[in-house]
Amino acid sequence: MGVGLALLAMLALLMLAVKYATHDWDQKNQRAKRVSAPATTKKPQTAEQASNAWRYELPRAATVREMKRLTQDPFISNHWLILGRSLTDKTSFQIILSSYWLALAVDGESAAIRNDLGAAYLRQGRINAAQTQFYFAQKIEPGFVPALFNLALCAIAERNPPKASALLNQYLARRPQDLAALRLQASLLSQSGQTGAALRMLERVLKSESSSHPLFLEAALYAAQLGQQGKAIRYLETSMNGNPIQSVIRVFQSPPFRDIRLSAEGSALSSRLASRARIQYGTPMTMEEIPPLRSAPEAIVR
Repeated sequence: MGVGLALLAMLALLMLAVKYATHDWDQKNQRAKRVSAPATTKKPQTAEQASNAWRYELPRAATVREMKRLTQDPFISNHWLILGRSLTDKTSFQIILSSYWLALAVDGESAAIRNDLGAAYLRQGRINAAQTQFYFAQKIEPGFVPALFNLALCAIAERNPPKASALLNQYLARRPQDLAALRLQASLLSQSGQTGAALRMLERVLKSESSSHPLFLEAALYAAQLGQQGKAIRYLETSMNGNPIQSVIRVFQSPPFRDIRLSAEGSALSSRLASRARIQYGTPMTMEEIPPLRSAPEAIVR
């Protein structure tokens, strides 16, 4: 009975100790909350006061003043236009657009800037947006030549060869010596079944040109397609003066030259092409065996 009473007394003391510890812990937590509550309420006020104290808003005239500063260069009138033209397609397209729009803000409406903006859209494959900019350039400056060529490219992208050919005719009326436009127009005419018209156009151009003009190669191809073997051989031989020999041989090996290759004149032409290729690419020895010549180390300058 004594042991049992002792155990009961110890259990009662343990319960009292636990209850006292819990009560003490609750009081400490309440005191800690009362102490930290004013600090937490003051922190947002302090942060708000600090932000208000250090906030600086630019005046409305700051943007106008900065734009004027950028246009006061005595040599470069529009930095944004140069930036837009210098950026490559690997650059973020939004940066390119921003450059051109800022260029328009500096110089106002300009056919050249609208055309360059349309060219940026065209390189991204956004045909409708590009056409809109090219039409703007035409309205600002009717007959603006680069916009005509770019509109022809848009028509080709839309699978509309007649419209592209008509636009290229307008462009070539202004720039009749543009090599890329002539090749593109001849290709469009040939693809639409007007190979004879393409050949006549090239012959009009080549009549006043030297034998080194590169369009002789296209003329030879179209003459071979029309079955005019004499012109094809003559133009192909002339084209060796202004085109790489690989391009000439590639055209000579194309299907339109099949009958010419099988003829006696084709065999002679094939020999001349092979001889030209050997002369152009043949070397007496490899370049590794020929060391470059350096300055003589024993030279004395007095």
